[in-house]
Amino acid sequence: MKLPADAIISREKLTRYLLVHQARGDKSAFLARAGYNLENADQLLDDLRTQILPLDATPLHSTAFGNFYEIRGALIGPKRCRTKCSFYLDGRKVVGSHEVHYLSSGEIRTVRFELYTDAALSRDIAEHRLRRGDLVKIVDHHKSVDGEIGYSIEVFNATGETIAVAAVPESALEPLHKDEVLSVRPLAVT
Repeated sequence: MKLPADAIISREKLTRYLLVHQARGDKSAFLARAGYNLENADQLLDDLRTQILPLDATPLHSTAFGNFYEIRGALIGPKRCRTKCSFYLDGRKVVGSHEVHYLSSGEIRTVRFELYTDAALSRDIAEHRLRRGDLVKIVDHHKSVDGEIGYSIEVFNATGETIAVAAVPESALEPLHKDEVLSVRPLAVT
């Protein structure tokens, strides 16, 4: 299947998240190697539209917040280097294993968690081998068809590699508190 050619790609997600250095799961260094930075964010938007969106998408799974697909391909940046990527789609976002690009999911007025901030899981998510208390990055917010508020999250391992991207209901997240300590654990075996 193909993602619609007129899909809206959120420039804000590039300029506030992907092209900005992150302490964990940094995508900006990977994108910089291909020649992308804040000054040419519009070129990244154009390149995603012309190089990635036309490729075939393979269905993965469905949640209340959308259907997930995968696109495998390469993105050729301004430095003319090829970066091989695997992109995951849910009709709102394109998520790559080395970089994350999101399509706009529409406006939601009342949200509990700010985009591009960290939160903790309030429950286990077995299908992604995640546990209550795991640290996640909020990367999008949207409503399910029944009106429930949800968030797309990205989860990193201890060395900053993306290990999961999921859509979860708001009730699956809790804010971080200054009297909490971060820790590490082995990734649960399914």
